[in-house]
Amino acid sequence: MGEIVQQVQAKTERDRREHQQQAVIAYRQAEITAMAVRGGQQLPDLWEAFPFWTGEEITDMRVAKYKARMERWVASGKKGGE
Repeated sequence: MGEIVQQVQAKTERDRREHQQQAVIAYRQAEITAMAVRGGQQLPDLWEAFPFWTGEEITDMRVAKYKARMERWVASGKKGGE
């Protein structure tokens, strides 16, 4: 019985990961469409639009988002009060 439960859990995890990948594709398509239709309005974050991520994964994505934002700010050469 335990082996059956493990097999079901493994399939559920594979399905969840597949849905994550499909969500990324759908999100990017929606983002491009929204930019064309709404003149560049920002969509909600990917993890808000699709419920396939764990809390830890969401935290990792948020950190990556803010890190990229800070790296762009540093690369722009702007100083604190500007």
